Amino acid sequence: MVAELFKRNRGTRDVEPLGPVEYIEPVASTSEWLKEHVVPTRSGTVSYVKSLFPFLTWIYRYNWVWFVGDLIAGVTVGIVVIPQGMAYAKLASLPPEFGLYSSFVGVAIYWLSATSHVISAGPVAVFSSLLSVILEHALPQLPEYADTPWIIAGCLSVVLGCIVMAIGLFRIGFIVDFIPLPAIAAFMTGSALNIAMGQIPTLMGNNTADGYNTRAATYLVFGNFFKYIKHCDLNAAIGLTALFMLYAVRWGCGYASRRWPQHEKTFFFINTLRSGFVILLYTLISFLVNRNHHDDPKFSILKTIPRG
Repeated sequence: MVAELFKRNRGTRDVEPLGPVEYIEPVASTSEWLKEHVVPTRSGTVSYVKSLFPFLTWIYRYNWVWFVGDLIAGVTVGIVVIPQGMAYAKLASLPPEFGLYSSFVGVAIYWLSATSHVISAGPVAVFSSLLSVILEHALPQLPEYADTPWIIAGCLSVVLGCIVMAIGLFRIGFIVDFIPLPAIAAFMTGSALNIAMGQIPTLMGNNTADGYNTRAATYLVFGNFFKYIKHCDLNAAIGLTALFMLYAVRWGCGYASRRWPQHEKTFFFINTLRSGFVILLYTLISFLVNRNHHDDPKFSILKTIPRG
């Protein structure tokens, strides 16, 4: 009965037709778009600050089991970085103290924002070589800085540091993903050959010969090395034996770790510390040989390093 009444009335019921639906779209404004897409939220700001200082996420839960290994790594890096930094300063045509101080400042600060353990935070050979070339071309145009070339080097370092910091702050480091590997390989190979050929005369002791420019083109340095090879001195004995010892310890530790795998960890640490051993050994030899000949050393030494 109810169903019949419903069917009967459904067809006769008056239904008002719907009119056109009006939709008013609000006017978009630049401020609203920036607020929605650019202006960070409170949680986003906190996450961004934490990403700048990632040590905040792990420093309170540091595993002290790692301490011994980290201590050995730190001592090894310290022993190697100090003479290496001074060598890079000489490569950059700067006094050695600038390499000494810049070598550990970057390492001491970088861990606050570190996200990788393989990044070098300090002087490197390629940049030192480029800096030497820049100074070689800049000093003739700026003769007032001839006695203080570190001012130009410092200004260049600040500019490059600001660029790198901006890349990190704005999170645009992805652009390095598009750098072609063949270009990097070619640049690094050429730089390595240039640096190695420029340091061989210093290793052999004939870099002080009159007329021998070790900062000339690589092929000229290579050819002139044999031209002035008769000027090699005691520096060659020191340099070659140190180089031989470094590779001998490396080869010996590799062979011993394969021969006695149960002591592989011990040989690994010996191999890691070999640079420190060689530096300390030859520092002792230099002290014994030159302690009474500071003004006229038997072979090249850095001499007095000014205090910071």
